[in-house]
Order: sequence, then C-alpha cells, then structure tokens
Amino acid sequence: MKAAPPELEFGRKAAPPVTVIAIGNPYRRDDGAGAAVLALLADRFGDDARVRLIELDGESVRLVQAWKGSSTVWIVDAVRSGRPSGSFHEIDATRLADLDDTGARLGGGHLMGLGDAVELATVLDLLPPRLRVLGVEGETFENGEGLSESTRQGVVAAAAFLVDEVSAALATEVSA
Repeated sequence: MKAAPPELEFGRKAAPPVTVIAIGNPYRRDDGAGAAVLALLADRFGDDARVRLIELDGESVRLVQAWKGSSTVWIVDAVRSGRPSGSFHEIDATRLADLDDTGARLGGGHLMGLGDAVELATVLDLLPPRLRVLGVEGETFENGEGLSESTRQGVVAAAAFLVDEVSAALATEVSA
C-alpha cells in the first residue's frame, strides 16, 4: 500500500489526528512486517479520513513530513533485538537509544533514521504529542518475499493491538 508522497498530501488537506507509518522492505522477507501490519489496518481504517496510513523508507525528513500535524503517530517496523520471532513491543520513539530491562535496544536499521527524525522534529518543534514505535521481531531478512510463519503471527497480533490503540486515540480526539 503506497500512499501519495506526504509533500503532495499536505498541501491539499489538514493532517488527520492519527498517522501510522510503516517502514521496511517487503522484498527482504520479514522486513516487510510493517507493510503487512499497515495492510491489515487498511481493512479497518482505510476509508477513515481521521487516520493516515503511509509506507515510507525511513528517511528522516520524510518521516517528519508524514507525521506533521498529527497528535498520535505510530511507526511500525520489523526489528531484531534478540527477543522471540513474532513478538512485538512498543516504545516511546524519543527513547529509542535507551536500553530495556534486558539490556537490549529496540532496534532495526530503519530505526536509526527515526532517531534522526526525532532529533530534527524536536529542534523544529514538530514532534507529535504521542510518538510510539511498534517493533515486530523478525526471523529472516534475506532477499525474497513473504513473511516467516512466526513473524506473520506477530503481524496479526500487532495489527490487532494497533486497531485498539488507534480506536482509543480517535475516541480521545472526539472527547477533547
């Protein structure tokens, strides 16, 4: 699912309250986990103007452009942190460099660009009030298409989690 480039979208309409950005490469097996989560979210939120679903490559400036104006932003990516394949975990994007209680970092190659995007957005005062990362643990990242079975199961669970999170964010926007 490819949306219009953010620089084209922003000139035409106001930003929705919720943006979900998938990062990854579906031609590197489990690295396509973010796009797979986004595809499942499209079934629920694809026609909802309050939610923007966008797939990006992780480049810092494009990330900041994509989330500009949204109050809740989720970044979804495949990660390899040593946790079991198919598990998923969330972290505040402003804390990507921190260690968790196991001494591991939530990380992936794309998330390094996200760290740069967070720094840039902080300096430019463009950091959304809520910026979260949802990492789905991958198993295999070699060239090819298709997710491993454990990562596919993690994608389904992560998408269900995000449906609840996005719905809660939208309910908060209505009551605000």
